[in-house]
Amino acid sequence: MFPVVISLLLAASLIGFTYFSFVKLSIVRALQPAVRWDHVGDRVTNLINLGFLQKRMLSMDLKPGLMHFVIFYGFTTLLFRKIQLIIIAYDEFFVYPGLIGGLYATFKDFIEFAVILAVLYSFYRRFVLKPKRLEPNKEAIVILCMIMTIMVTDFLYDGFKFALYVDTNEGLAHEASFAFIGGALGKAFSGIPPETLEILYKGSYLIQMVTVLAFLVILPMGEHFHIVTALPALFFSAQGPLNKVPSADLSAFFDEEEEEEEEDEDDEDEFKVGAHTAKDLLWKDALDVFTCTECGRCKDACPTFLTDKPLSLKWVNDSIKHHLLDHRDTLLKDADQIEEDELPPLVGDVISEDTLWACTTCGYCEQACPIELEHLSKFYRMRQYKVMIDAEVPEELQNAFDNYERASNPWGLNSDTRGDWAEDLDVPVVEDAEQVKELDYLFYVGSAQSFDSRNQKVAKAFVKILKEAGIKFAILGAEEGSTGECVRRAGNELLFQMLAMQLTETLNEYEVTKIVTCDPHAFNALKNEYPEFNGNYEVIHHTQLINQLLAQGKIKVNADFERVIYHEPCYLGRHNKEYEAPRQIINKLTKDTPLEFDMNREKSMCCGAGGARMWMEETIGSRINVTRVDQAMEKNPKVIATACPYCTIMLTDGVAHHNKEEEIQTKDIAELVAEAMA
Repeated sequence: MFPVVISLLLAASLIGFTYFSFVKLSIVRALQPAVRWDHVGDRVTNLINLGFLQKRMLSMDLKPGLMHFVIFYGFTTLLFRKIQLIIIAYDEFFVYPGLIGGLYATFKDFIEFAVILAVLYSFYRRFVLKPKRLEPNKEAIVILCMIMTIMVTDFLYDGFKFALYVDTNEGLAHEASFAFIGGALGKAFSGIPPETLEILYKGSYLIQMVTVLAFLVILPMGEHFHIVTALPALFFSAQGPLNKVPSADLSAFFDEEEEEEEEDEDDEDEFKVGAHTAKDLLWKDALDVFTCTECGRCKDACPTFLTDKPLSLKWVNDSIKHHLLDHRDTLLKDADQIEEDELPPLVGDVISEDTLWACTTCGYCEQACPIELEHLSKFYRMRQYKVMIDAEVPEELQNAFDNYERASNPWGLNSDTRGDWAEDLDVPVVEDAEQVKELDYLFYVGSAQSFDSRNQKVAKAFVKILKEAGIKFAILGAEEGSTGECVRRAGNELLFQMLAMQLTETLNEYEVTKIVTCDPHAFNALKNEYPEFNGNYEVIHHTQLINQLLAQGKIKVNADFERVIYHEPCYLGRHNKEYEAPRQIINKLTKDTPLEFDMNREKSMCCGAGGARMWMEETIGSRINVTRVDQAMEKNPKVIATACPYCTIMLTDGVAHHNKEEEIQTKDIAELVAEAMA
C-alpha cells in the first residue's frame, strides 16, 4: 500500500534525522575530551535503574513521572508496530502471526490507550494545573499533538481495516480477535459503505505514517532529541560524589611563576584552568544541553529559582545549547585555528555574572534531574576561570579570599586564637602522634565554630556530649587550618589546594586516622576530596556519632522538646545521603511527632550559604534564608533544628528578620542533645 510514497518519505525522514543529529553530535565530538566509559558495571546499573526503570522519575514526582513512564514505554514497545506499518506499505495485509502476534495486538491497544491518557494528563497539567516549573513551550504542544495523532490514527486505521477485511482475511481476523479496541471499532464501523471505508482506511494510514516520519525529522531539531540521547547521557553521567569539583593541575602555574622573568608575553597562555569559551566545555557538557528535556524538575526546590534569581539548570542548558548551535562552525575548528575574539566568553555573553555567582551548589538540580544532567561541574570550571585567570571576583568574595589566605579563616581573625573558645572546657589539644593514637577521634572544629560566637555554643555543646559519653578526643587548636571547601567552590582552586596541603600535612604529621566534625562542608571535603591530596581519614559527622552514642546507651536524653522541625543541610543530606541520623536523634528528644518541611530530604531547600554565598550579599529577588524560614513558619514550630554551622547562622538571621526570636529557637542538634541529657 503506497510503496513508492512510503519509500520516498522514509528515505527523506532518515536523511533529515541523520543530518539534524549530525549537526548537534558533531559539536559534541569537537569539545574537550573526558573519560566516561570506566566503571562499566556501575554505569549499566545506573542506566537500568534511572533509564529503563525510571526510578528517579517516579520517586521525585509521581504523577508526571507515571505520565512520562507510560509515554516512554509506549514509544519503546510501539516501535514494533511502526515496523509492521512500514512492512504494510509493501505487503498490505502483513500481521505478526500466531499467539505472540495476537498477544502483541492486545498489548499494543492497551499501551496506545495508556499513552492517550498520559497525553491528556500532560495537556491538563500545562493548561489547567500550570505548575510553576513548566514554561510556555510550543514545541512540547506540537509534539504532544503529534503523539496523540499517531495513537488515534492507529486505532482508526485498525478499525477501518478490520471493518473492510476481517471477513475475508484470516490473518486480520486473528489480529482483530486480540485487538480489543481496534476490533471493537471495526465492528462499530462495519455499517459504513465500503467505498468510504476504503478512503478512511488509506487516509488514516497515510496520516499516521506522515506524522511518524515527520516526528523522526523533528526529534533531533529540538528538546525531544532526548528520546535519542537520554539513555547515552545516563550511561556517560559522572560517577562519584554529586558535588565533585573538577581539579586542576597547578604545576604549570607554579612553573610560570618560577620562570616569569624569562618568559615572553606570548607564552602567558600556557597555563590553562577552568572554562572560558564554549570550546573549553567537555563533550559531555554539550551532550547534556542537547539532551535537556526542559521538564523543569530542576526548579522545584532550587533556592535561586524560588527566590527569583536568574538561575536554573534548565535556563543555563538552554542558553548554552543555542550558543553552541550559533557558533557551530567555529567550534568545529581545531583550537589553534580559532581567532582570539571568534568565540565570546561564556560568562557575560551566554550566562550573566549574576547567574554564575547565584548558585549555592546545593545540588538539587542534579539530584532532581531524571537523566542526571550535570550542572555544578560547568559552574565550578567557569568560576575557576573568572577567579584564577580573569581575576574577576565579587568584592565580598575577594575579602573572604584575602582572609583565608592571610589567616586560614573567612573572618580574618588571628589563627592563633582558633582554640580560645575551649579555654575553660579542659579540652585536650593535640601535641604529638603518640597522643593521637590514644584518641577515639580528632574533633575538627572548623572556622565557624572556632570564631563565630553563635557557633562556639554548638562546639561547646558537642564537647559536653563527648565528655558525657567518655569519648577520647582532642582538637588541633591553633594548628587547625581551614579545609578550604568554600574557596574551592568559589573557583579559587589555587588557594584551596594550598589550604588542603597545609591541613593534610598537619593531620598526617600527627598520624590522624579518625575525625569527627560538626560542619557538613568540612565533612564532605575531608571525606570526599582530601584523598586526592593524600588525606585518607575515617570521617564522621557529629549527628552520626551522637546517634551511635544514643543507640549504645553511652548518653541518655529526656524528651524535653516539642514542635521541632529539622532543616536538612545540603552537604550532609543531598551530597552525602545522611538523612536518618539527625531525625533519629530528634525523635528521642521530642514529646510529639517531629515536624517536617514540605521540602524535605532529597527535596530539601538550601539555606543559601553554600557555594561561598555565605560571604556575598543577596541583591536580586528575596533572601533564600528568609524564604526557608517562611517555609518553616507554615508548620508553626517552636524549634528549627539543623546540623550545620552555616545553616545555623542563616536560619537564625531568617528568624530575626521576622522578629520571631522569642517564639522560635534555632538550634544545632548538638545543643538540643546537650540540653536534654539526663
